Amino acid sequence: MTNQFERLPAKIRKNVNLRASKIYIVKGEVRVLKNVRLTAQDGVKILLVNGVFKDSCIKRSTLIFDQGSQLLAKKIQFSAANDELKSVKAADNGGLWFIGNYADANKDGIGIKVNRKNPLSHFSAQTITAKYLGRKDQYVSSKSGKLVDIGDDVDAISVIGVGPSEWSIQSIKSHYSADDGIDFNNSHVRLMNLEVKSPTEDGINLSSSRVEIHKSLVLDVSKSKVADRDLVDLETDDGASYLELYTGCSVKLNGVFGDEVILSSSEMPNPNTKADNEVPYLFSGKLKHAALIYSIDKD
Repeated sequence: MTNQFERLPAKIRKNVNLRASKIYIVKGEVRVLKNVRLTAQDGVKILLVNGVFKDSCIKRSTLIFDQGSQLLAKKIQFSAANDELKSVKAADNGGLWFIGNYADANKDGIGIKVNRKNPLSHFSAQTITAKYLGRKDQYVSSKSGKLVDIGDDVDAISVIGVGPSEWSIQSIKSHYSADDGIDFNNSHVRLMNLEVKSPTEDGINLSSSRVEIHKSLVLDVSKSKVADRDLVDLETDDGASYLELYTGCSVKLNGVFGDEVILSSSEMPNPNTKADNEVPYLFSGKLKHAALIYSIDKD
């Protein structure tokens, strides 16, 4: 590893400053522990090395911000890499995780409970860009060459148990994810801008969560041969899910709308939301009135 690269330790136990002059490596599981702040200069790049890492809770390279941890950044980019630390256009990693202290949550084997003895998390950034993050439910073994079934896939970005006072990330771009572009689980967050392009599965997954989009939403989940691949997937295990689009928000949607969800809008055309429908939905415009996509009791 040259001086250009710096591998992040498995457990970040004290405040750390990342410099834009270096490229940082996540190989295996990396956790930012509670009461620890990761500060990144504008333009920092972090590579997640693809492949199997048995010591990781997700068996892949993943960066996890634990309950009570902090991120302070401007523009920061995450992408996949191979063993030679070269960026690759293939997603086989554990993605990026933000864990809060707002609500109990459980996702992909990572469970958290509200603990008032712990501090609140705090995640602040102007823009997070994620390319080729996440893990499919199957992969080809480098040893045997055979297809291995993991049993579950992992999203590019996972936000679990995070509340509005913990979240100050303004914009997120998630491109070419292995599963959903971004997943919110038992969370309530505000975003100015959200852009998801060409995910392997759904654009946005909400599980008993409320997400506010204030300025722009781009979901490019153009129709493919993959069935049940939607713009939005709303789950209601612990309560309703809401995607709120505010007045003046620029919206660009391309894909199948979603199963059994409700769109409340005076401007956007009514979508086909019957179960298992594969009807494409297109919309592009700036909303004069707020709109709401939600589900109260149907997944």
